[in-house]
Amino acid sequence: MRQLFVLFFILLSFLGKAQLNHGRVYLWSEVSGLNPDSIRALSFEKMKLDSLPNELWKFTNLTYLNLEKNQLSNLPDELKNLTQLQELNIEKNKFTFLPLVICQLPNLKKLNASRNRIESIPNQIENCSHLESIDLYDNLIAEFGTGIFQLKELRTLNIEGVMYGTNFAEGLKRKLPNVKILLDPPCKCLN
Repeated sequence: MRQLFVLFFILLSFLGKAQLNHGRVYLWSEVSGLNPDSIRALSFEKMKLDSLPNELWKFTNLTYLNLEKNQLSNLPDELKNLTQLQELNIEKNKFTFLPLVICQLPNLKKLNASRNRIESIPNQIENCSHLESIDLYDNLIAEFGTGIFQLKELRTLNIEGVMYGTNFAEGLKRKLPNVKILLDPPCKCLN
């Protein structure tokens, strides 16, 4: 019985990763010949890409885009044409800054930018007024700017693995009172 219980939770976590709320998540290799208007979720995970294919911009009805585990360091301006995008995963790439084009996605609700080398969050992030969740786990963020504090829908902010001081942590909690902030204990050396 215990094994069945464990298997059930493993299956649940796998299905959660598949983003069921967006329908089927297609791999890029599967969409050739399909009608781009019928695809809502697309994954480029682990493809070692340093740029995105131009054909991607035909998929204007995407609500989910997974770019996890590639070699991307920037995103093209054409990303802003994916106006239906609700969830973007850029985890484990080579970003040193959060691309400004992300701030032009009007319906974005979830952003996973964890495990990059991002140093700052642009003030323009406030343009993503529907953002509910931002995952910045294990980045080098030294500057949050002011835009993140204007996000009225924000419910979860993960900054675990980011070094900060006690004063910063207290200020962040004060400025985002309705947000669940996931963070490690502060480093007293940064006060």
